[in-house]
Amino acid sequence: MQESDLSDKFMSFEKSNGLFELKDNNGTYIWDIIRFDIYVNLMWDFKATPLVKRDYKASLNLAFLKLKSLFNYWIDNKKYENFFYLCSRNTLKGKLFDQNIHSVVNHFPLNSSFLFESNSSARQEFFFKNSFYDFPQLLHRKFFKSKSVFDYSKIVDTVTKEFGSSTLNEAQLGSFVNAFYSDLDFFTKLFKTKETKQIFITQNGIQKGFFAAAKKLKIPTYEFQHGIVDKAHLAYNYPDLKLDINQAYLPDAIFSLSDYWFKELYLPNVSVYPLGNDFFSKTIPDITNGNNAITIVSADVFGPTLERFLLSNVNRPEILQRKIFFKLHPNQFREKEHYKLKFSKWENIEVVSNEFSISELIEQSDVLLTIQSTAVYEALQAGRKVILLKESTYERHAELFNNPNLYLVGNENELNSALVSSISAAGKVTFFAPFDTSILEKAIGG
Repeated sequence: MQESDLSDKFMSFEKSNGLFELKDNNGTYIWDIIRFDIYVNLMWDFKATPLVKRDYKASLNLAFLKLKSLFNYWIDNKKYENFFYLCSRNTLKGKLFDQNIHSVVNHFPLNSSFLFESNSSARQEFFFKNSFYDFPQLLHRKFFKSKSVFDYSKIVDTVTKEFGSSTLNEAQLGSFVNAFYSDLDFFTKLFKTKETKQIFITQNGIQKGFFAAAKKLKIPTYEFQHGIVDKAHLAYNYPDLKLDINQAYLPDAIFSLSDYWFKELYLPNVSVYPLGNDFFSKTIPDITNGNNAITIVSADVFGPTLERFLLSNVNRPEILQRKIFFKLHPNQFREKEHYKLKFSKWENIEVVSNEFSISELIEQSDVLLTIQSTAVYEALQAGRKVILLKESTYERHAELFNNPNLYLVGNENELNSALVSSISAAGKVTFFAPFDTSILEKAIGG
C-alpha cells in the first residue's frame, strides 16, 4: 500500500472508531500519544545495518558530558524567559548546531535562553557551550512509573482487525504512555523552576508530554518545521475532527520554511507562520564545469535500497567517471563504517556523515539522487537535476512530478535518459524563504 493511501485509510480508521475519545483511568486522552508510532510501524518493516563501529574514547567522553550536564541541572539556579528544545545535527564552524532554530536563538540574548539539547548521542562539540543535555529527561523516564491504567489489547485488536496486523504490542503501547507521563512531570517541573515564558522546539521524535506540560502551564509553544510535511506525515496531519488541546498534544504555532508548506494539512488549534530559514534558503551558486558530482541522499529506511542501486550501477561509465557522494542521514552516522566497507573498491565514492552539509554537496553536484528527502526541494531550488528512484515512498514527492528537472527512474533506460538530459531553467522554483524577523515578532507578539 502506498504511504498516501495508508495515511488516508489510517485517518478514516481513527475517526470512525472514535479513537481520539479513548481515556485512561486518569482521564488522559491516550490516542494522540501512540497514533504516530502505530502508523509508522504499519508502514515500515525496518532493520538497521549490521556493522557499527564503536568509538570507545568518544563514548567515554560522551558519558562524562552527560554526567556533567546532570550536575549542571543541580547547580544552575538561573531563570530563563526562553526555553529552546534543540536537535543539533548540522555542522557550523566545526560544531553541531540546530539549523532549524538557530536564527531565533540568536534573536534573543543568550543569557535569557535555556538551551535543552536533545541530540545527546552526538560525539561532537555543540555550537552553544552552555547547552544542557537531555540526560536528566532520559534518566527520569527510566525510573518513572505512572499510575495510568488502560486495556491496550482493545487497540491492538482494533488495529489488527483493520490492517491485518499490529506491529506494536500492549507493553510497547503502555511504555509510550508511561514516557508521556514522565515527560509531563519532568518538563512541568523544569518549566516552573526556570520560570519559562515561551518555548521554541525542533522536535526530535514525538514530544507529546513536552507539549502537554506547556499547555498545562499555559506557556506559548512554537515548533519549527525541519523537513517534509505533507498529508502522509501524520505528526502534522489529523482527521477532520474538532479536537481540543487535551486530545491532540500540539504546539500553539508552527514556523514553516515558507508559505509553500502546510496548505492542505489539518492541525487542530495550531497557527502556521511562514517564518523562513536562512540556512535552507541560502543561495547555492550555479553549476560550473567542475560541479558534476552525483549526491545520493540516504536515510535509515532507504539505505539498503540505495546501497543496492549504487552497487548495481557504479561501473556504468556515466557514473564511474563522476564523483559520488553517499550522504548519510544523521540517524545513520553510526553506520558509516558499513557503507565505507561496501563501497571501498571505488575511489570515486565518498561516504559523508556531517563533513559536508546538503547545500555544500549540492554546490559540488549537478545531480541529486534519492527516494524521499527534503534535499529534493533544496536541489530543485538550486537549479539541479533530481532523480527519484521509484521505490518505497517516492510518491511523497508527487506534487513535483511535473517539474522538468525531476526524473523518475525504475530501470537502466530511465537512468541513462535522466543522466544525459539537460537542466531546464523552468524547473528552478522556490520552496524556502529567508528568515523574516517581522513574522517572528508578529507570532510572539513582540
